[in-house]
Amino acid sequence: MRLQRQEQLTGLLFALPYALGMLVLVILPLLAVWVISGTSWSLLDEPRWVGLNNYQQLLHDPSFYHSLTVTVLFTVGILALNLSSALGLAVLLNQKLRGIALFRTIIFSPVVMPVVAWALVWKFLLQPEGPINQILASAGVRGPNWLFEPSLALWLLVVIEVIKAVGLNTVIFLSALQGVPKEMHEAAMLDGATPVQAFFRISLPLISPTMFLVFIVTLIGALKLFTPVFVLTGGGPAGATTTLILFMYKQGFSFFEFGYASTVAVVLFVVVLGLTVLQWNLRKRLVFYEN
Repeated sequence: MRLQRQEQLTGLLFALPYALGMLVLVILPLLAVWVISGTSWSLLDEPRWVGLNNYQQLLHDPSFYHSLTVTVLFTVGILALNLSSALGLAVLLNQKLRGIALFRTIIFSPVVMPVVAWALVWKFLLQPEGPINQILASAGVRGPNWLFEPSLALWLLVVIEVIKAVGLNTVIFLSALQGVPKEMHEAAMLDGATPVQAFFRISLPLISPTMFLVFIVTLIGALKLFTPVFVLTGGGPAGATTTLILFMYKQGFSFFEFGYASTVAVVLFVVVLGLTVLQWNLRKRLVFYEN
């Protein structure tokens, strides 16, 4: 009994730094944001308590609904393109081909590049007189002003972000595919199944827990993505790429409405939490094996 208590005490001592970190860096700031969302505060004067006025203002703010729509389009685009590309690449990289290690390295290399550097490189490439338009001009094609075309800017951001992040999801999918027992594929082939049928009937269900995890992580990452959007377009042109988190940033650091910005942060937190809880409750239908 005494040894058991000593082990419990040791475990609590090891967990204490993490618990303190969560309290100071996550829980207290989260509570502070909830409190500030009920105030009118420019950071330069004393905060004034306004209750739910910020939430009422948000519900009647067209800019909020516009940024919400942009965020939904941005998130759906990233989810669709990232997950499909990562799964396709993982299937290709799972083959025993010559030089496959080099392709794996090339696909993963953008993941380790700093986000700001990655965004600045693309900003240089997509300039009106940049390398991409010069290549198009040499072929007799006049390139558009990529980042200043409202119909193009958002989807360019989706593509740039997917190229940056797809390597990580590819490695995760590849690891899951390599864990699928080869005997099951061989048995399916002996029964006359084609490789495509074996993939959809055996591999895909067996890696569904991994797909579920990747889907949740990618969804949350897309909803709170800030740096590439801020560096490449700053929310323009004409607000075409103003996502919810960029809208929150502008309210706080451009208009100094920290109470209103905190209200947007609370709404974003509730949206992310709601989507995560919804997916968690749907996991029994989406994930092949769990019990």
